[in-house]
Amino acid sequence: MPQTLTAADVVGRYLIAKKDVPVYDAPFGTRIGTIKKGNSTPEVYSYLVRQGQVFWIFDYTIPGQTPSAYYALQSADAFSLSAVPGNVVIAPNVLPSVDVFPSGGIKKYAIFGALGLLALLILKK
Repeated sequence: MPQTLTAADVVGRYLIAKKDVPVYDAPFGTRIGTIKKGNSTPEVYSYLVRQGQVFWIFDYTIPGQTPSAYYALQSADAFSLSAVPGNVVIAPNVLPSVDVFPSGGIKKYAIFGALGLLALLILKK
């Protein structure tokens, strides 16, 4: 009989993308990047349930900066579970060539930089 895991069982472990998985700045928020197929997520920090959907929460706080997180929607075909980290790479979305500073301002684009820095720091270890 297969073992049943709860979302709480996943916290503290790593997820391996079985397909390209979008990541968001908030549950049902703006897509800010993609976890490419075969790559690992950072350690699952927490989870939350919104509108019946489970979102995995990943911390990407940079020392000296305001704490922040990004989110990935759980689906049965999106992830496999791992006890050890793998290759963590989050590919940012391709930014449009027009409207460089929309009403969201620079803050929106700072997220891309933070994700890139996080990936570099993790890969450097």
